[in-house]
Amino acid sequence: MSPLDISVTTSSADTVVTVSGEIDLAVSDGLRKALEEELRFTPAALIADLSAVTFCDSSGFTALVQIRTQAEKAGVPFVLVTQERALLRPMSLLGLDSVFNVHPTLDSARDALTR
Repeated sequence: MSPLDISVTTSSADTVVTVSGEIDLAVSDGLRKALEEELRFTPAALIADLSAVTFCDSSGFTALVQIRTQAEKAGVPFVLVTQERALLRPMSLLGLDSVFNVHPTLDSARDALTR
């Protein structure tokens, strides 16, 4: 598995956590902690840009579900950005496509958040 790269961009409108690489058991806890850290600041919206993620196992999806729950409790919209079949297919099979707001691009996610 390749290492996971996480970067954060913050603005008054949202916080974008950009993730690239593969999300597996070895790195999913680090992803969860990075997203939790951003939630502590109660951003206007939290966007996980997974466009460059090429693999995600069940531990990664579990981390994302946990963050979604925490964001909901904090009143922070949480959306995902990806067009990767490697993420969309398992999300669909697991029924997570009805749990998450998923957008194909960062711009479309931001547009949806401003409506």
